[in-house]
Amino acid sequence: MLAERFVWDITYACPLRCTHCYSESGRRPPKTLTPADLMRVADVIVGVKAKRAAISGGEPLIVDGWRDAAKRLRDAGIYVTLYTSGWVMDERVAEDLAGSVTKVIVSLDGATEATHDAIRQRSGSHRRAREALGALARVKNDRVASGRETYSLGVDYTVVRSNFNEMDAFVPDITKSFPGLDYVRFAMAVPEGPAADEDFAERELLTNEEMLALPASEARLAALARHGVQVSVTDMRYYVPYSPYGTVGATIAHLEPDGQLRAFGVYEAKVGSVLEEPFEVLWRRALAWRNDPFVMEQIKSIETPHDWARVARVLDRRYGSDPDKARIALRLAKGR
Repeated sequence: MLAERFVWDITYACPLRCTHCYSESGRRPPKTLTPADLMRVADVIVGVKAKRAAISGGEPLIVDGWRDAAKRLRDAGIYVTLYTSGWVMDERVAEDLAGSVTKVIVSLDGATEATHDAIRQRSGSHRRAREALGALARVKNDRVASGRETYSLGVDYTVVRSNFNEMDAFVPDITKSFPGLDYVRFAMAVPEGPAADEDFAERELLTNEEMLALPASEARLAALARHGVQVSVTDMRYYVPYSPYGTVGATIAHLEPDGQLRAFGVYEAKVGSVLEEPFEVLWRRALAWRNDPFVMEQIKSIETPHDWARVARVLDRRYGSDPDKARIALRLAKGR
């Protein structure tokens, strides 16, 4: 099995404190590399001949060197998607994105300012995300009109209980408000990091019934879109290996900001740094971890989102690094 897609969190620094943040960004050391080492990681991804790379964080746009690293990937023929909160977006940054990535995705998690800002834990984050979409749409439309290369533009809506009932209002508003928007994607919050904690699972993680209902809502939501914007719902169960949905997730290589490769994207287990060992060696190690009898037993027990959260807690506490375990313990203590 080859690594065909990369998720690269290039920093854990972030101006937001999202309740469902899988990486716990904004609450932990950023681990950001120098521009030179970012290019070394980019060269590893190019050398593997990856098909797709998603650059995320944290907030990737606050990292010195993000543009050159992204452009290195795209110039090698890799489809590059950059995820942003929009917090630091303006038209100059949008122009930089047009010359360095294939797709830009802005995260918006509610039809109302109150809902989004509560989930993102930062006042003004809803306003800034919408302003970012406006800047990105204007730059994209100007570049299309003049025949210049540009990105496709999308919105990601992470679905939790507190915004589950706002999806129908969100689609017509967002698709009417930003001419140039190409698509809107809905996906449930993955029970990873803080989103796997018991208190979050009880308050915000979708129930099994809601998880199953979400993909079935795609046609209804798509019918609400305006101006030809595509609407899709992603079944995030592809992040459950050994399940009927896990084929895509099995080919994803997930890199932490300091170059550490996770054994599997949604768990804290690491198998080494791409800056210190050949990727092929690390990938074999990751595949071996996934086939460990204890890991397989745990993952195969997943039937519901709450099962998934339980398994994430077990695996993270068993296989996380010592700093991971200390951070998790501190997080849980603060949550009491």
